[in-house]
Amino acid sequence: MDADEPVELKPTSPRDFPVLRRLFDDPSFAGWGDTSGRMADADIRAKYLGGRLPEVECFLVTRGSSPVGLTQLHADSARTGGIDLILLSSSRGRGVGRAAVNALVERARTVHEWEYVTVDPDLSNTDGITFWQAVGFDPVRRLPGTQRRAPYLLMQRRLD
Repeated sequence: MDADEPVELKPTSPRDFPVLRRLFDDPSFAGWGDTSGRMADADIRAKYLGGRLPEVECFLVTRGSSPVGLTQLHADSARTGGIDLILLSSSRGRGVGRAAVNALVERARTVHEWEYVTVDPDLSNTDGITFWQAVGFDPVRRLPGTQRRAPYLLMQRRLD
């Protein structure tokens, strides 16, 4: 994978299941989308292969022809939405995340005409919080955990 290769977002489809299975089996994805262990095939198909559109759009993050992550853009209301992003460890710190976020922000602004987008990294994910701040997200408030979720930081980026 060359650093000059473009980062692109490819909408997921049912034929992407083998790629997503490999991504979710990578240690980089541990606990993302499912904290109970290895994500079941049925859950991957239901959550990440287009079954939740139009409320949730799922994209493979690719660099060149290589899948290096997964991202989602999900509507919270008619004027707002959220972003989720997970990358393989080997793609972190190489501009891939920034390029993916820029593409998602542009889509949120032009296609959905949202006013702002949010993210919600776990409070223990200091690298994630630093990344989201570096790409223009501001902390809004800390939220307590639940049985299914660790405490997290709600962050937002205005799109005007």
